[in-house]
Amino acid sequence: MEQISSKENQNVKEYGKLVSSKSHRDKTGRFGIESVKLVLEAAASGIELEKVFVTDQCFKKHTAALQKLFESTCRIYEITEPVEQKMTHTQNAGGIFAICKKLDKRNLADTIVTGGKYLYLAGLQDSGNVGTIIRTAEAMGLSGVILSAGTCDLYSLKVLRASMGSAFRLPVILGGDPLADIEKFRGGFVTYAAVVDENADSVLETRFADCSVVVVGNEGNGLSREAAQACDHQITIRMKGNAESLNAGMAAGILMWELVRDH
Repeated sequence: MEQISSKENQNVKEYGKLVSSKSHRDKTGRFGIESVKLVLEAAASGIELEKVFVTDQCFKKHTAALQKLFESTCRIYEITEPVEQKMTHTQNAGGIFAICKKLDKRNLADTIVTGGKYLYLAGLQDSGNVGTIIRTAEAMGLSGVILSAGTCDLYSLKVLRASMGSAFRLPVILGGDPLADIEKFRGGFVTYAAVVDENADSVLETRFADCSVVVVGNEGNGLSREAAQACDHQITIRMKGNAESLNAGMAAGILMWELVRDH
């Protein structure tokens, strides 16, 4: 196993660029991850790990769990503590990092087919929310999550960490402009706009169609009026007290629960 002791090593620099730059991820078709859990989740989900960087301490602590990685075709590097500190971008990285090849995430028009229940994220910017929503969608049994143009990058390390591996398993589809995408759903799906509007239908009283897409808007501004009006129905989560709105991740969790619940 080759050792890397310099923080200026090209592999170390490449990992840093992949974690910090969406444009570099898009250009190279690769992304970076860290932590034992996420690396093992990626490997178990069929993600191609090209290079793995691990400290001696991490390997000794997780020898049994990491053994299969060392038997695979990916290149393994032992890194020193200064290099580990240079590569770490999140808490609890645990001394292991990987450069991976992106999954073949197809565009909306080529992927989504009639049937199933989907959540559409229109312009969400908080990576923690997006990762949590993807994780919840897998737990709820949704058919997939669709990300509009302008929604934060699926391969952001923060999204992947928050998804706890669900981003590797759940179908995540790349959409485009929300208005154009909503039009593509017409005929095959019933669309529901999640809005903060007392005149909208209560989500608790909504009977969702078997083929449904629930559209959730940006954390700060919600859905645009045009996107909301383009949907077949407008639904809302009625609130008590003085709360004006819910966190997007929390609201999406409630919507997904109702979407899949037997009424």
